[in-house]
Amino acid sequence: MFSRVFLLLILCVGCLFGPVAWADAYRPPDLEKEIFDVEKVELDRFDRSGAVSSLISVGRDFDEDDDIDFELRAHALGIAHRLDADNDRLKDVLDQLKEKGEAISESADKSRVSRRLASAVRALMRKKDNEDNQVCAAYITDIALRLDPEGSSADRLGKARDELEEAGHEADWKDMLGSPVYRQRNPWEEEQVVFEKKEVEMPGGEGDRFAQPQSRVNGLVVRQLGNGNLAGSASTVNATALREEDVDDLLFTFNQDVGPMMGGCLEEVIKFLRIRYDSEPDKIPSGYKIELGFQDKYVPKDGPSAATAFTLLLDSLFSGEELDDDFACTGDMTADGMVQRIGGAAAKIRGATNRGCKIVGIPLDNGKEIGDVLILDGIDQLLDIQIFTLADFDEAYAVSRAKKSEEVEKTLDLFRQVADVVREAGEPALSNPKVQERLQAVLDRMPNHLSAKLLLEKGKGEAPKILTVSGTINQIEIATSGTLRNIGRAIFSSRVSDEDEEAFEFDKETVTDAEDAVDELDKLAKAIDPRLKKYHASVTKVCKSVAAGPGDDEEGEAFGERLKDELDGVQSTYRKLMEDPEILEDMGM
Repeated sequence: MFSRVFLLLILCVGCLFGPVAWADAYRPPDLEKEIFDVEKVELDRFDRSGAVSSLISVGRDFDEDDDIDFELRAHALGIAHRLDADNDRLKDVLDQLKEKGEAISESADKSRVSRRLASAVRALMRKKDNEDNQVCAAYITDIALRLDPEGSSADRLGKARDELEEAGHEADWKDMLGSPVYRQRNPWEEEQVVFEKKEVEMPGGEGDRFAQPQSRVNGLVVRQLGNGNLAGSASTVNATALREEDVDDLLFTFNQDVGPMMGGCLEEVIKFLRIRYDSEPDKIPSGYKIELGFQDKYVPKDGPSAATAFTLLLDSLFSGEELDDDFACTGDMTADGMVQRIGGAAAKIRGATNRGCKIVGIPLDNGKEIGDVLILDGIDQLLDIQIFTLADFDEAYAVSRAKKSEEVEKTLDLFRQVADVVREAGEPALSNPKVQERLQAVLDRMPNHLSAKLLLEKGKGEAPKILTVSGTINQIEIATSGTLRNIGRAIFSSRVSDEDEEAFEFDKETVTDAEDAVDELDKLAKAIDPRLKKYHASVTKVCKSVAAGPGDDEEGEAFGERLKDELDGVQSTYRKLMEDPEILEDMGM
């Protein structure tokens, strides 16, 4: 079950990964970047030892109320390594943070460590004519002020920083951290993904500049809510192209670290663009860095389903054609421009509705899942959003432009007219022959107009009445992912706790989430694919147990064992589903 939850999460443009197990991410320092010449730093043995010892202290854990953030730890350890690479204490701390996400605690406080760092800064700055001393002092000053910005040494350190900056010396931490190392504390949590900087190069051409330096598009996403459950949304992705002196051709990158699948899909996008513009070198400039930015850039992201959005976005830089602000899309894409299936399509459509998007593109192979929207939410979303299936880039291109072809505009206008009539007259209007005639006219013009297709089927009594396999699983996970994850955490906690009685006393919020999950599951019961009834029943059972709590004579440990057995039942049922060739085929796997 949990692997499936993870699969759903990573198959979206900007999934929320943060609140689960990534909160304690440690990024080790880059020990190779040259920021000052260590050999030229002049410090006597005692001052150097004091500086290194103080920097190592910053890298260690303080008490629970006095934690030092991981970035500051890594920066401090990076400077300590440059001053004394062979220090055994330093090596121990680096190893502990990398392997466990924490270091051995020591009896130290911020104020004392800050004072020791201030002494090191003073010793370094005495050598006014030694530039490497001054640069090293700038880095240590920055660390000390971030550690204890209001301590007794803050005024002295602030003056030192001002003096160093006036002389042109200040800390530049860019590229000073390596890839994140995550501490996985709970075996019930998902497998961790390494997020890192991603860059893809493309040969430059004969053009002087991009046709337009910036563009943006809406991508459809599935987000994790605060309670762990999932919800669809739309998020803006933008591209900005700027000249860079140290870039010879074209360099594509992100405004944040990304997971391997998102990095891989960018590679496919660039291959497609190279082929698309191979015969038009005058549209391809050189010497630019192009950054893909996300509306919520502080949320880790992975998954391939942003590929279609990326392709449209970057193509608009080369072509100069603006994209429609009311358009949103999702879908993986191959190097030959074919749009590929993704997960959570129905949830993403809901997100597009909430964002006010009017035109949405989804992969052709996800088309059946939009029937789930009709079952779950009725006709309103299909009237508000014109949903198109996308087989390839050309179909995405046709509906995404701000200035569309005359044929596409006429089709969109025709559907709007029909939607207005149905919205005013109500669902029975779909049975009207004239309404059906107009919906058919929309399909004759653009056969990939999914909203028109589903509404026409609804009017003729031919619309789907049960959810697809993917839709059933997705809806169950949207309702229950937070509750199931909390159960897994509680089971794990009980294994390392001597207080089993307390390990399964869920807080009020978790119980409320479980009650809400049961309500949602009950609503789904009549609409789910019959082959998934056993799976639905097993998930409902465990959520009801959390909502009800222990039985009258059931101790905490016994309650925990019962929950574990029920959760194992959920996983076992799910595994059997994933071994059924018919189920897998229906899911497009």
